[in-house]
Amino acid sequence: MEFKSNETIASQIVTYVKKEIFGGRYAPGQKVLPIREFAAFCSVNPNTVAKVYAQLEEESLIYTDSTLGKFVNPDAKQIEQKRQQYLSAQMSAFRAELRKCGVREEEFIALAKQSMDE
Repeated sequence: MEFKSNETIASQIVTYVKKEIFGGRYAPGQKVLPIREFAAFCSVNPNTVAKVYAQLEEESLIYTDSTLGKFVNPDAKQIEQKRQQYLSAQMSAFRAELRKCGVREEEFIALAKQSMDE
């Protein structure tokens, strides 16, 4: 994984895991990598991954089974709600940036359609 300097490593990893869950690469109820294994994958300290998992657990995206490890929330409906919230926040931030560039709603929709066709 490559990290950007303008955002904490932990928040970048949180975003990465969310995208993995929301994109379906981690299915509801699927086990996630153990902390040390994921830390090695990301080339970060295991404490960083522990913080990431704690945040994801706080957001109800993963849960801990004390004997088996960490798993994606098995409630697909709740995962979809979290996905919609995430996408809405991303779109709002993107829309705010476009507004600063003078992009109006019609142009925004046209750009979105064009982007989807590419």
